Formats: sequence, C-alpha cells, structure tokens
Amino acid sequence: MSALGFTGVQCLGWVRDEYETRVEVLRDRLAALRLKPVALSCGRVEVDPEGPRNDADVIRGYASFFSRLGGQYLQVTDGGKPDVNYPAETIRQLGVRMNELGRIVSDHGLTMGYHPHVSQIGETREGMARVLDATDERYVKLIADVGHMTLGGSDPAEIVRTYGSRLIFLHFKDVRKDAAEQARENPDLARTRQYVFCGIGTGVADFAAVLEAMQSIQFAGWIIVELDGNEPAPGGPDAAARANWEALEKLRR
Repeated sequence: MSALGFTGVQCLGWVRDEYETRVEVLRDRLAALRLKPVALSCGRVEVDPEGPRNDADVIRGYASFFSRLGGQYLQVTDGGKPDVNYPAETIRQLGVRMNELGRIVSDHGLTMGYHPHVSQIGETREGMARVLDATDERYVKLIADVGHMTLGGSDPAEIVRTYGSRLIFLHFKDVRKDAAEQARENPDLARTRQYVFCGIGTGVADFAAVLEAMQSIQFAGWIIVELDGNEPAPGGPDAAARANWEALEKLRR
C-alpha cells in the first residue's frame, strides 16, 4: 500500500483485541510500513438502550487503545433497521447516547464519526438526517461512504456539501451497476447479495461530483479507499490496491 502512495490505514475492531496489551508492536509495524493509523471501526450503537452491550465501556476501551496507538478517529454506525419507522423519542435517545460516546472519545483526544450504512437507519438520506439531527455536531461527526450512500439512493455530493462542517473523512468505493439497479427495485435483495461494491471507476458512483463537492467546502481530510463486498479481482489485493490507486490518479487530473 505505501509503495503505491497510500499513507494511512483504517483498522477493524479486532485489531484492538489482538494488540491491546502490545500496542507498541503494532505502532512499530505501522511505522515500518510507512502507514499512519487514521481510523478504527468500533461497531454499532444499539437503538435499544437496554441491549446487551455497554456502549460506554466498549467505546472507552477502543478510545484508550487507539489513542495509545496514535490514531485520530473512531467510527460507529447505528444499530437500527432501515425499514422501521422509529418514534422520534427513540431517535432522540439514540442521539443522547451517541453524544455521550462522542464525549468519551473526545476526552481521549480523538474524534468520533458516524458512518451511515446500508441495512441500518442511515441507509437512506432521511434516516441519516434523523440520526445527525439528533446528535451534537461537537461530538458526533460524519464519515461519508460514497458506496453506501449511492447504494442507499442518496447523492453523496449533496451530502458532502450539506454536512461539510461535520465531515471528517470519506470512504471511496464504487457500486456495481446491477447492485444499484436491484437496490432501486428490491432493497431487501440488494442488502443480502454477495457482491455489491467494486473498484473505483468501475461502477455507477459519481466520484467527479463528489470531488467537486469536496473542493467547494475546501475539504482537506482523509479519503479511505475501501473494497469490501466485492468480487475478488484477478491478482488479489495487490492488484485491487493498484487499480484503485490508478483510478484515484485519473480523478485528480
């Protein structure tokens, strides 16, 4: 990755489980690879406050670990369902808990971002807005995923412009044409299909419009290139990373 030009990485939650008692090992490894620990995925904030997880203790553990690693951002999603019309009070309580988690993250010198995600409340533009409107911009920022927003029927460029003051970083991945068409006709099937996303520039996402929107708000943060839920490309991860880097280079011209 670093040989291609990538300079940072987002880690999944299991990384904390693997390295929590030996943070220095991972820190040295990333330094040797010339990759900065940008973000850490921390799972879902449950809609049901009586759920089995103690979100405050969980996020405190993630924040402590990633702060010691020298990271910047913690990522959370919501634990709701896209087809449920949650009462306003339920969303308000979700916002209260997310604000609390954001304060905990801030106390550790990090920033928490909300990632609207397919198959959750934030799948749709309306659902995403409900969650963001219920949260405090000081403690809950936005992570804009071009792939998920496109698949959910939103306009990622509009979201970047509308929520520019809350945007901390973006995920760049494309959406397969057949998956996007299926999502419009039958969202349930699109949510459960095996291959949904694809490499940058090979699907239907409008990255040119997203970049124009980023420029309009003078965004200077991170872009994380993701490729999950995709059909494995010939050549494996190395070839996929190179193809995505070359696609980014074309977008910059």
